[in-house]
Amino acid sequence: MVNFFMKFIGTSWSPNMVSIKDWDMRCHQLTEEEFKFLCYDAHSCINQENLAKILGVDYNPEHISLRPNDVLLVAHLKGKMRLADDVEELPQGIVLEFYCYQILESETPLIREEEEILMEE
Repeated sequence: MVNFFMKFIGTSWSPNMVSIKDWDMRCHQLTEEEFKFLCYDAHSCINQENLAKILGVDYNPEHISLRPNDVLLVAHLKGKMRLADDVEELPQGIVLEFYCYQILESETPLIREEEEILMEE
């Protein structure tokens, strides 16, 4: 059986991106070189036009919906949430951190007993 998956490029990670109910995830921090190599055949969903130019990928403010085995490559701006519209390179003090997230089907679903106490006062 062949497992098809998509690779996406984004600026952040959110559990709202996952389209299945029970899931697990792998996460690895990447070097800039690893990130650029992995971006080769990935679908860009970078929602900041100037950041897309800095990264050398397409600007595309599209929502990301991740399925099992899909990969999300994240270029996270550390020190700022968003760049100014006229910026063509990263300002001093602002750095990019790179991450790779892979969504997996959960191997061990959460099972709750009816009488289990989840939280005590």
